[in-house]
Amino acid sequence: MENLIIDNAYLIILLPFWICLIITCGRFFSVYVNKLIIYSLTALSSFLGILFCGIALKNINEPLIQTFDFIKIKNFTITCGLHIDKLSLIIALVLFLVSFCVQIFSIPYMKKEAKNYRFFALLNIFNFAMSGLLFSPNLFQMYIFWELVGVISYLLIGFEYKKTEKSDASKRVFLTNRIGDTLLLGGIILSSYFMYSYSENSTFSTLSFEDFNGISTLLYAYTSTWQYYIICAMFIIAAAVKSAQFPFYTWLQDAMEAKLPVSALLHSATMVIAGIYLLIRMMPFLSLETNLLKIVLTLGIFTALLCSILASLETHPKKVLAYSTSSNLGLMFLSVGLLNIKAAVVLLIAHAFIKSMLFLSLDLKESYIGYITFLIGALSLSGIIFSGFVAKEFIYSTITNSPILAIVFCLVSFLTAFYIIRLSLVMIKDSGLKKEINIFEYTPIAILLILNIGFYFFIRTQIEYKLAEPFYLAVLGWILVYFLYQKNLLLKFKSTPKLLEKLYNNIFTKIYESFANFLNLIEINIFTNYRPIIACAKLKVACINWIETNLMSGSVKLITEVSKNISEFDQKCQTRNIQTYNSYAFILTTIIISCVIIAYTIMLNQFS
Repeated sequence: MENLIIDNAYLIILLPFWICLIITCGRFFSVYVNKLIIYSLTALSSFLGILFCGIALKNINEPLIQTFDFIKIKNFTITCGLHIDKLSLIIALVLFLVSFCVQIFSIPYMKKEAKNYRFFALLNIFNFAMSGLLFSPNLFQMYIFWELVGVISYLLIGFEYKKTEKSDASKRVFLTNRIGDTLLLGGIILSSYFMYSYSENSTFSTLSFEDFNGISTLLYAYTSTWQYYIICAMFIIAAAVKSAQFPFYTWLQDAMEAKLPVSALLHSATMVIAGIYLLIRMMPFLSLETNLLKIVLTLGIFTALLCSILASLETHPKKVLAYSTSSNLGLMFLSVGLLNIKAAVVLLIAHAFIKSMLFLSLDLKESYIGYITFLIGALSLSGIIFSGFVAKEFIYSTITNSPILAIVFCLVSFLTAFYIIRLSLVMIKDSGLKKEINIFEYTPIAILLILNIGFYFFIRTQIEYKLAEPFYLAVLGWILVYFLYQKNLLLKFKSTPKLLEKLYNNIFTKIYESFANFLNLIEINIFTNYRPIIACAKLKVACINWIETNLMSGSVKLITEVSKNISEFDQKCQTRNIQTYNSYAFILTTIIISCVIIAYTIMLNQFS
C-alpha cells in the first residue's frame, strides 16, 4: 500500500486539478450539476492528500525525486516533476488538513450562492497550485506554481467581483504580490545565469533543490559580495511580500474582503506560508552570510511588533486576525534568521490550526459552542495553552541570549494576548444559543480543535522548552483586558490606550508622509522642471520623429513606389502576343547561358 501511494505521487497533486476540470467542464456542458457530487469530489481530493502525506511521511527516509525534461536548449535543461521530503510532506499535510476542514465548512456557508460550483472549483485548483509549489524539484517550477497561487488567490478574493470594493481589493492584492513575483524571477534568472556561465556542471543552472548546497557555494565564489547580496535580497523580498511582512503587510488587510472560508484558508497553511517555505529552501544561500540572516531576523521581529500594535488599534475582527497573521509570520522569519528551522515549522503548524479555527469560529459567534472554540483558539494563539504555548516557548528558548530580542518577543506576547482577548470580549461577547446546529459547521472546527490539542501532546515530547516570561506576560495581558472590561473601559476606549495610537500616528505616519513628500519633491524639481532632463526628453522625441518620418515612413513609401513600378512594368510586358513571349524567353535564356559561361571561365582562371 505504501509503495503504491508513493509510486503514484503525481496523482495526489493532479487530483485537485482534475476535479476542478470536472466541476468546471461538467457545469459548462450540464453534465455534473449535482451539488452533492461537487462536494464529495472536493472533499475526496483533500482526504486523499491527507492519506498520501501521512503514509509517505511515515515511510519516507530520503528525498524522493521524480523528474522529466521539460525544456531543453543545448546543454541547458529545465526539469519538472516532484521533490518529496519530510519538510514538504509536513507542510502539505497541514495544507490538506486545513483545506479539508475549510471545504466541509464551505458546504453550508456557500449553499445560498448562485455559483458556488465556481467557488469549489477554485478551492481545488488552489490546492493543486500549493501542492505543486511544495513538491517542486527546482526554483523554475516553483516560480510557475508561485504565480499560479497568486492568480487563484486573486480569483478567490474577488469571487464576488460584481461588488466594487471586493473587486478593487483583489486587484490591490494581486498588484502588490507582483512586486515579490518579479523579484523572485529576477533572482532565479541571475542565479541560473551565473551557474550556466561559470559552473562546469550544467545541471546546476536548473537550480535543483537537490544541488542547492553546491549551487550556493559556487554562486558565492563566482560573484562579488554585492552581487551575492542583491541576488539573496531578491529572494528575501519575494518571501516578505508573499508572507505579508513589512512594508508589504497591507495586502493581507485587503484580502479580508474575501469570503470567510477563503480567509481561513489563505491565513493558515496556504498562500502566506509560501514565503516562509521559500526562505527555508534558500537556507544554503542565506547561511553563507550572517548579515543576510540578520536582515531576515530584523525584518521578522519588527513586523511582529508593528503588526501587534496595529492589531491592538484595529476594531474589525477579520482585520485584527489579519494583523495577527503577519505578526506570527514575523516570528517565523525570526526563527529562520536564528537558524532555528524546527521552531519555525512548529509555529507554522500550530498557527495554521489555531488561525483557521479562529476564522471559522467567527461565523458562529452567536452560539456558545462557537464562542468557546474562539476563546480556546485565542488562549492558544496567546501562548497560554496547547500548541501555541509550546511553539512560542520553543522560539523564546533560542533568543534568551539576546536581551533586545527577548524584550521585544515578550512585548509581542503581551500585545497578542491583549488584542485577542479584547476581540473576544468586545466583538463577540453577545452570544446566544442557536436552536439548529448544522453538523457541517461544527465538525471542521472540532477537527481543528482536536488537531490543535493533539499537536500539543505530540510536539511536547519532541522538543525541549520551559515555562518563561512570554507565558506570564500573556497571562498579564488577559488579566489587564478583563480588568478594563469589568470597568467598562473597553467600550469607552475602542482602541488600545492613546499612547500606542500616538506612537503610530506621530512616528510611522510621519515617516510615510515625509517619504512621500520627498518623492514628490524629486518628481517636481528634477523630473518635471529640470532642464537637462527636459532637453533630453525633447531630443529623444525629435529623434523618434525623425526616425519615424525619414526611415519608417520613407522606407514604406520607397517599397510602395518600387512595388508600383514593378507592377506597371509587368503590366506592360503582358502583351498577349506569342512572338513577344518567345523573345522574352530567348533573351532570358541568352542571359542565363552567358552568366554560366562567364562563371565557368572565372573558375578555370581561378584554379589554373
